[in-house]
Amino acid sequence: MYTHIHAYAAPPLPATSVPRAVTPQAIAAALRADLMAGSLRPGEELPQVALAARFGVSRIPVRDALRILAGEGLVEIEANRGAHAISLTPAEIREVYDLRILLECDALRRAVPSLTPAVLADIERIRRKSDLDAAGPDWAAGDWKFHRALYLPAARPRLLALIEALRRTCRLFVAAHATMPAKRPRWLAEHREMVARLRHGEAEQAVDMLRDHLEAAATHLLRQMPARPR
Repeated sequence: MYTHIHAYAAPPLPATSVPRAVTPQAIAAALRADLMAGSLRPGEELPQVALAARFGVSRIPVRDALRILAGEGLVEIEANRGAHAISLTPAEIREVYDLRILLECDALRRAVPSLTPAVLADIERIRRKSDLDAAGPDWAAGDWKFHRALYLPAARPRLLALIEALRRTCRLFVAAHATMPAKRPRWLAEHREMVARLRHGEAEQAVDMLRDHLEAAATHLLRQMPARPR
């Protein structure tokens, strides 16, 4: 008698049982979050061996992650000395803010001709959301979303990318010195006033307000910083 024997096929393993590889991008994202939260301070060393142990990987993806962050201007890599979070002097921070003032004011001025009522309504919606974000740990992300909405109508993607990189550098030092939350009411009021000026067609007054807004942020941070980087 012939008996047909069916081959036994093992059921597939659930996806969760197969660990995902930790990519350089994921490591960079985790370290970037630490830097932006102030958990990693300016000048702090980033040893590859310790980071490899933390993420359970070899040194190769850690090295690639550090290179990603170096490309963003958040990490410095020196031959024979390893990597560390950037550490800027007050004079260098002042220069970063001066660049921000030039570029952000230019972006807003260029955006003005494209600020239709519909665009302004969208900016106002984002501003209101950033007001809510300001009370929590996502305050910096909400602040950037608002400013990005102001500058996006300029249709200058390279300019916007430069601004974002400079703001990221400032955010690292703001987080390290825990400065901006203390100025929250004034900061949010200035956002409201800028949008109101734009709604009333007062473009140059809005640009002047933005310049004063950034200048005040620079002055406040520099007052908190020691004369020399730690």
